[in-house]
Amino acid sequence: MEMAEVTPYPLHLCQPDSAKSCGACCGLYNWEDHSRETLESLLVKRTELFFSLGERPYISLYRRLSRDLSTGQEICETIYNCEYLGFVDRDRNRVGCLLHPVLHGSMDLRVHSFYGVELCAGHFCPSFTYLTTMEQEAVIRAIDDWYLYGLVITDIDLVKEFFTIIQNRLGERIRYGRLGDPGVTSALHDFFALKERWKYRSCENRLGKYYFFEAEYRIARIEYERRWGIKPSRFDKILVSLSSEFRTEEEVREAEDVIEGKVEGFIRSYEAASLRGCGESPRISPATRT
Repeated sequence: MEMAEVTPYPLHLCQPDSAKSCGACCGLYNWEDHSRETLESLLVKRTELFFSLGERPYISLYRRLSRDLSTGQEICETIYNCEYLGFVDRDRNRVGCLLHPVLHGSMDLRVHSFYGVELCAGHFCPSFTYLTTMEQEAVIRAIDDWYLYGLVITDIDLVKEFFTIIQNRLGERIRYGRLGDPGVTSALHDFFALKERWKYRSCENRLGKYYFFEAEYRIARIEYERRWGIKPSRFDKILVSLSSEFRTEEEVREAEDVIEGKVEGFIRSYEAASLRGCGESPRISPATRT
């Protein structure tokens, strides 16, 4: 029996468990319309087309037919939108590579992909490096949904800034054991859900804090002083990560109130978990790369 390749990181963020996965590095969200409904429809069509071509798919035929499944204009032309990204489980919980050997009796079809086997198998996004193990576990525990999970796990600023604020207010580091408490998990999910349902989302096409101009990415800014004569928001990093665009100072304050409510909700749940005796408990088991 062939051994699974062990990753150099404790957790495998791409495919953390059977409930969700991330396809961001394959261009999943690199569409002007990257709504849940649009992407789900695209992934279903790709998956059905791919497996309709038999156990040993006719790759060149699939590549030609899949062009008609495009979901519109790409946000950034330099980010490749891989046509082999689809659903890799029957329940359509996980997105992944339709060419991966686990789907084809160990036969690796990634040689047909744009990046090839070596890069596809060996790539680890910045979240593996820049998110702490606690931050990674928190996202994995809080989200069981491929669409929201991919948006959040790749938004390093959103995750790190939230926990920086939380830990500063608590005056201590987050304890792993409390991350599994249902109330804590629910409160954390409520905050992360803003990534999908944010009232003040910019009308221009952005991916978190990034916008694109002539195939180059740039970091968005909120001009507090120039537009309204006020100091930058205490939640500026979060607001920028949520692709915020405000028309008035009142909208800025309303947005801050929403974020404050999520922070306070998490702290209440976290402290309640302490009263129930929820402390340190085993961490999520390290994943292997298959």
